[in-house]
Amino acid sequence: MSALPDKFRRFRLAWLLAAALLGLALRIAAARGDYWLDEAWSAWFAREAGTPGRVFFAINHDNNHLLNTLWLQLVGWGSPPILGRALSIVSGSAAVIVAGMIGARRGTRPAIVTAILFAVSPILVTYGSEARGYAPMLLALLTSIWIVDRELNGVAVRHGAIWLGLAALLGMLAHVSMLFGVAALTGWVAIQSWRQSGPRPAAIATLRFMVRPIAAVAAVLLLALAAPDGYRMGIRTGFAWGPYIDALTYMVAFTIGWPFKVGFWLLPVLLVPAVMAIRGRALFYFIAIVGLPLTVAILQPDNAAIPRYYLLSAAALLLLLADLLAGRRRPAWLPLAALVAGSLTVDIRMIANLRGQPGATITAMKERSPAAVVMPDEPKDSAVLEAAAASRGYKLDIAEGCAANTRYLFAENNGTVAFPTVKTRCGASFRAVRSGQAYGLSGMHWQLYERAQ
Repeated sequence: MSALPDKFRRFRLAWLLAAALLGLALRIAAARGDYWLDEAWSAWFAREAGTPGRVFFAINHDNNHLLNTLWLQLVGWGSPPILGRALSIVSGSAAVIVAGMIGARRGTRPAIVTAILFAVSPILVTYGSEARGYAPMLLALLTSIWIVDRELNGVAVRHGAIWLGLAALLGMLAHVSMLFGVAALTGWVAIQSWRQSGPRPAAIATLRFMVRPIAAVAAVLLLALAAPDGYRMGIRTGFAWGPYIDALTYMVAFTIGWPFKVGFWLLPVLLVPAVMAIRGRALFYFIAIVGLPLTVAILQPDNAAIPRYYLLSAAALLLLLADLLAGRRRPAWLPLAALVAGSLTVDIRMIANLRGQPGATITAMKERSPAAVVMPDEPKDSAVLEAAAASRGYKLDIAEGCAANTRYLFAENNGTVAFPTVKTRCGASFRAVRSGQAYGLSGMHWQLYERAQ
């Protein structure tokens, strides 16, 4: 009798490992190419910090994702970008297994389906293949969900509260958006405990179980806010309804692998938890998928128009879809196949695009001369050029002002307008010689110009 459960456990483990290997292959393929803007600045910050201690106390910037910056510092400036992205690749692939473990509480089939969806989801392939803190944060978030889910359903993890606090701390050090996850999990624990035992016992139980992750959130936030020069944002954009809707729309599209034209008609997917019986894990789905966007709409904070800030909603949406597709006697194989096929289609497009491959600028210059002087249209773009040149061993100088020996001009935009074929800077004409257009949630639209003779 005992051999049968062991057989099923081995079968489930084999599928989870296969899904993780699929996720690993997709993330490695998507991690080729050079750093785009945000990654390049992360690498630049890591170089300028010099020591691990200065990563914590000297880079008071929202682009300093602490664990990622430490990793970039370890691998060194000028190392191959895929090595700088290795922390995210490994974290994103491990997250596939943890997601399967969350699904496993409801059986082998939900475990396998959950792992497959997390392996191929384009939003997770994107952030699991770039040198940023989102993939390690997601791994910590999923680990936290697994611990809380077991705690609330009578199969508690040994020393679960301690492990939960550690996961929250690592998640916050990876990226501060982990605080959304801690808030959602605290709400889940509090409401479910209230339903089972009343308000006072629920408050005590919630505080006892969640005090460590809450303390971890507070500690990392205080670390950021206590910086001598204050906490700086790279870009601060006020709340606006149009960009907010666009961010949610693209988050949904790249979570489910929508391979067609993206439009606001995808947003009703976020309302699925609202029509479900809000109990058990469905309560968490409601808080994460409906509650987070609703809270943002009410509070209207700056920088709300970025899809990656809703990774909590994306992860919960994938867990929900796996439950709905596999948690029945007759699994919905056709919708599952459509989701996987759509996701792989989008993944292949992203892999081919390589975030617009901004490092091709260095290739173009290298074809023309053994060294070059380039003027970025915007000073912030210098990090992209420097990082690509360093990883390729190319001698590149960034022009300051209107240097007479400037041969190239580098420009980038948001992709909504076409680049002109000729630009005039410092009294000289520059003609376009190479360009790139990004596809997906990360990347750069850019054009390289050469001084006309």
